[in-house]
Amino acid sequence: MSTISPTPQKKPASPQPAPAPVSKPEIAPVPVAATAPRLTGAGLLSLAIVGALLVAVFIYFFSIKPRMAANTDLDHEQKLSTQRIVVYALAELAAPMTELPLPGTVEAFQQASIYARTTGYVKRWQVDIGDVVREGDLLAELDTPEVDQQLSQAKATAEQARASVDIAQTAADRWNTMVKAHAVSQEEADEKNATLNEAKAALDADSANVRQLTDLQNFKNIRAPFTGKITYRNIEVGNLVSAGTGSVTTGTTELYRIAQTDPLRVYVDVPEASTRSIQPGVEADLHVADYPDRVFYGHVVRSAGALDNVSRTLRTEIDVPNPDGVLLPGAFAEVRLVLVNGAPSILIPANTLIVNAAGTQVALLESIDDGTQDHYKVHLLPVKVGRDFGTKVEILQDVKDGDRLVTNPPADLNEGMMVTAKPPPPPSPATPASVNPAPKS
Repeated sequence: MSTISPTPQKKPASPQPAPAPVSKPEIAPVPVAATAPRLTGAGLLSLAIVGALLVAVFIYFFSIKPRMAANTDLDHEQKLSTQRIVVYALAELAAPMTELPLPGTVEAFQQASIYARTTGYVKRWQVDIGDVVREGDLLAELDTPEVDQQLSQAKATAEQARASVDIAQTAADRWNTMVKAHAVSQEEADEKNATLNEAKAALDADSANVRQLTDLQNFKNIRAPFTGKITYRNIEVGNLVSAGTGSVTTGTTELYRIAQTDPLRVYVDVPEASTRSIQPGVEADLHVADYPDRVFYGHVVRSAGALDNVSRTLRTEIDVPNPDGVLLPGAFAEVRLVLVNGAPSILIPANTLIVNAAGTQVALLESIDDGTQDHYKVHLLPVKVGRDFGTKVEILQDVKDGDRLVTNPPADLNEGMMVTAKPPPPPSPATPASVNPAPKS
């Protein structure tokens, strides 16, 4: 059996000394707060109004205003989606130097028609068409028997007159000596002196006739008046030719035509808008159909100084050297004048012009500050067109550098219309030309 040990007994605690008495601090009396006034009916109404306003402001800014902005944006987008879309091009300043292409007519520097100056028969002719002759070269020779006989007669008459002068001179000298010796009267001496003067006058007339006939005889040798090329011949041996210019009544005909072909004159008609740039020395180049790969160069030497009343153009002469003679008088040439622009003008694409009953206009795009990109207003601007360069034209007024102009404007484009404008698309890269392979042998 197990034994149960007895439970130990606790010892009684030793008595502790009593604590010393503690003095309590004096507590100050707390003042009693004043009682808060109670809200009246007016105050509650003010608080309700302020709260309602705050709620209304909150609802407006966080509910109504966003909806209104969304509706406005939607309306604006719908409006933009219905606007016409156009393409524009920019106006630009012309280059300081421009080329003005014009049609031109090539003419000989000088040209002369050769007629007979005396009457006779063609004895022989020396040159034909295409021959180059120098000044003074013999072209043809005439046989002039009538002029030869007239010259011989005139010379005999002049000799008679010279003999009469000698006799009259001797008589006058003798009478002048005798009048000093009072052998004859002064009246008789004066008569002899008058006879001498009359004989001298007759001799002068006969001598002039001899010189005239001598000149006519010399004209039987037809010579070139200047260096050039024979371009026409109408003469044969034995033909009878008469003195004078070509006429149906007189029967005279043109024997030769000669032209100086180095240099050549080229005449062009410059439009009124470019006349201010035409000055002596302006460079020009020519292209002719016979030589498509060759350029001929010349320069302006003079202009008419007045516009033609019908065409309103300025007649301008260009001298072109032609040492090898390949350019022919009468040919058509394409002339390009290199003009210096004192005040560069404005150039616009030709497809921006509007021509209708109102005149010539362009559709100018004016910017609108509505925060939308590429949104413009159309303004139909009347313009005055200057020179035409093909794909571009010159504008003389109102259009400025950098202005946006509608290209290929539609017929229903009106003043003040709102449009969406886009720049022209970039040019597509050029496709390399295919080269045909050489045929195999």
